[in-house]
Amino acid sequence: MRITAVRHWVVDFGFYNAIYVRIETDEGVVGEAEVAMRRRTRSVAALVEELGDQLVGEDPTRIELIWERLYRDAFLGGTLLLIGISAMDMALWDLNGRALGQPVHRLLGGRFRDRIPIYCHAAAGETPEAFAGTCRDWVDQGFKAIKTTLPGFYSKWTSMHHEVPASVPARHPETAILPPGIFRRIAEWFAAAREAVGPSVQLMVDCHGRLSVANAIRLCEALEPYDLLFIEEPTPYERPDWLREVGQHTSIPIAAGERWGAHHDSAPFLESHSVAVAQPDVSICGGITSGRKIAAIAEAHAIGIAFHNPFGPLTSAATLHLAATLPNLLISECMADPKQQALWTRYTDGAPRIEDGEWVVDDEPGLGARLRIEELVRNPPRLEYDRGGTR
Repeated sequence: MRITAVRHWVVDFGFYNAIYVRIETDEGVVGEAEVAMRRRTRSVAALVEELGDQLVGEDPTRIELIWERLYRDAFLGGTLLLIGISAMDMALWDLNGRALGQPVHRLLGGRFRDRIPIYCHAAAGETPEAFAGTCRDWVDQGFKAIKTTLPGFYSKWTSMHHEVPASVPARHPETAILPPGIFRRIAEWFAAAREAVGPSVQLMVDCHGRLSVANAIRLCEALEPYDLLFIEEPTPYERPDWLREVGQHTSIPIAAGERWGAHHDSAPFLESHSVAVAQPDVSICGGITSGRKIAAIAEAHAIGIAFHNPFGPLTSAATLHLAATLPNLLISECMADPKQQALWTRYTDGAPRIEDGEWVVDDEPGLGARLRIEELVRNPPRLEYDRGGTR
């Protein structure tokens, strides 16, 4: 079997553009995948096209060899390269599963679990009471884990700008000191949410790397009473020593990893125990091949995995299949809101199924989900999503 073509489609996915990929072979077997990088759609699409050309004529069963060549032959690494490799890698795993008539999780060693716990997103809103109400709504729908962004840092926003100004400007420098009162105010959101949902629902906050070490420690002190599952990226992600210092001042687990490239990039964070929770993203770190290596390094250091996954059906399917095999899985992110779920069913058949706040693992061949090409063609990208940005 040989690869004959790699095709891709760029489509509107609500507040960003998604890039769907199909690898075709001379035996008629195909593999499909999905990646995205908000604000860099055209760059990623061009990279996908270049890497796809490099795959033509290759044996698609040699996944590890292809990964190594795509990565090493590029000479320079970086996130953009790894997103392109992720697309090829996930599609190759899907292709091999379909060729063998087996689910990808079986190719990876088989199920460790039959269901994957997932968390949803709740907008912080304008007041603690509004946030608490949103959390209650998610719990009523069966979710047991909810994450939000830092209250006051993100108000109503789009991919391009804040429609309602936030208390902290969008481009407030990450290392600037903030007034101490802001952390007491942030704590009010989590006090209201904890009272609304009770002690058994997991709460999390994503800081997007917006805080200095001093600010992050103050935030952790303010949130200690509310039993968070983790605090995500309290400081800029580039420095493991900063994350480790924050972790040494709090009992709340510190999480990071969504912006890691390949497994090589994760090692300094995991080996130094700078994080208690690792958050690789299979559509960013180099696909399933690199994601499983990150998980193995994390397991060797008794670190749990909470997959980053704010994307669509095929990335979610790849995440699900890898997550199903991991002994050290904690949880996975999922975009479960109705607007995003409507796009899942528009663009694919057989997207991951949610029941009671969990993904259900099934045995469909490959990644399970199948692209609806006619719908991809009907929904071209909106390149205005790539202008400007919010942190």
